[in-house]
Amino acid sequence: MSGDRAQVWMLIGLVVLGAGFAFSAPVYGVVGEQARIGPGFVPMVAGGLLAVLAAVLLRRQLSQPVPAGETGSGTDDFGRTAGQRAWILRRVFVLLPVTVLAVPVVGMVCAFGGLVLVISTWLEGRRVLPAAAFSVAVAGGVWVVFAVGLAVPLPTGIFGF
Repeated sequence: MSGDRAQVWMLIGLVVLGAGFAFSAPVYGVVGEQARIGPGFVPMVAGGLLAVLAAVLLRRQLSQPVPAGETGSGTDDFGRTAGQRAWILRRVFVLLPVTVLAVPVVGMVCAFGGLVLVISTWLEGRRVLPAAAFSVAVAGGVWVVFAVGLAVPLPTGIFGF
């Protein structure tokens, strides 16, 4: 098996995770009344997309020969090593369940806006003010697309949105 072992296992995990979301989404209803998007549509599409793209990356990773003397621990475009990228990924996997648990308390829009803020500042090292502005814009965009445009009821929390 060629390629970085940690990355191969991570991609296998993403394929399984994405496929799990895609295959379990129809339980919630992909298409609702009057051919409207149901609550299972987004998890099905996002999970399917995650599974397919991770499978493509996995195939590429497994088919690439590792050059002699190279262990795959090079830096990415931002200067992060493989260890730093793995550290970030582990924290994202911990933050996602925490965010899901926060949804009933603060609402979906606020919980995932907060996730974007935490990832931007803590994990990516961005400045707080631009990261906060970006997080508010993302949360607002999610609310406009789903709550206003698609009329999908989002879980609300103590803030009412």
